[in-house]
Amino acid sequence: MTVVTTTDQARLDKSEAQGAAPALQIQSHSPESRGQKVWSKLTAVTRYYPVFLIFLIWEVLSLLNVFDPMFMPPLEEVAKTFYREVFVTHELLAHIGVSFMRAGAGLGLAAVVGIAAGILMGRVRVVESFLDPLISALFPTPKLALFPLMMIFLGIGDASKIALIFLGCFFPIVINTYTGVKNVDKFFVWNAQTKGASHRQLIWHVILPASLPFVFAGLRVATSTAFLLIVASELIAANDGLGYLIMFAERSFDPALMWCGILVIAAMGFTVDRLLLALGARLFVWQDK
Repeated sequence: MTVVTTTDQARLDKSEAQGAAPALQIQSHSPESRGQKVWSKLTAVTRYYPVFLIFLIWEVLSLLNVFDPMFMPPLEEVAKTFYREVFVTHELLAHIGVSFMRAGAGLGLAAVVGIAAGILMGRVRVVESFLDPLISALFPTPKLALFPLMMIFLGIGDASKIALIFLGCFFPIVINTYTGVKNVDKFFVWNAQTKGASHRQLIWHVILPASLPFVFAGLRVATSTAFLLIVASELIAANDGLGYLIMFAERSFDPALMWCGILVIAAMGFTVDRLLLALGARLFVWQDK
């Protein structure tokens, strides 16, 4: 009779585990898993079929002369104009860079100030009582109506446009952050306080992570607001940017260039929104659980 000691049993278990590891690796690279990955990618692409359907209807109706080419040119002409402006003259790239810089600067400043103000409003009663009536009064005010006043004080350059975007993006961010802080479970706060967490640790490790879903919701709303306001401000007073390009194309009777600028703005806003959604899906996996 063979006696198996504890040491021998441990060696056997270790060898079996090492032998099973390659099998698990082989299973992870099986055709089924690859097929699932390909299928998931195809499913993600087909979710946007309404966009391609609209482009197809646009092209078909243009070929049938249903649309006036002076107002709605064929999609093929818009694509040719896009290629020329991006890869030949490079003018569209310059306008995209200017508009993206203005929108990004205003949105970034609004995110920093709005998140900080929202956290303070949710945690400090004095700050809440001071800022809440101001936000309630200024939030319904049309931000574009204040743009002429901003041009008087800041000029017609980038400063007035960045200030307009900051003002428009600040309110959805601060309101959503404030709501998120107020909705943090009191049990988390009490648990951290009983374990000796300081106020700074409470903010960074409890309040901010728990309110991040609300913060990201505010950022998504602010992103669309930023692109709306940058185009509107460049239509009013600018010598560059996508808004200026659209106005220039309209006045020079170039509908293909005008639609090219409109579609580029839509694509920019859509891309930033999808990036925020993807980042949120990675950060907030715990929400589904």
